[in-house]
Amino acid sequence: MVYDDIKKIFITNNKLKFKLYSLEYIVEQKENCVEIYAIYYENRKKQYNSFDELMNNFTVYNEPLINQMNRIQIIN
Repeated sequence: MVYDDIKKIFITNNKLKFKLYSLEYIVEQKENCVEIYAIYYENRKKQYNSFDELMNNFTVYNEPLINQMNRIQIIN
């Protein structure tokens, strides 16, 4: 998946749902931040100032999401 395509989906819907490895994640635009969490761990929400910051700083298995673009599967 291409970064620009994922960002466009997020900007259009203010929400993005994707699967990475065995977990499904939700990225949502809140009032003044962008929030990400795994569906099974809703109490472990992380907040970032922007979508770009989230993609560069949120890590799964010590790798930022931006480096795992080929593993991300978008879910509708």
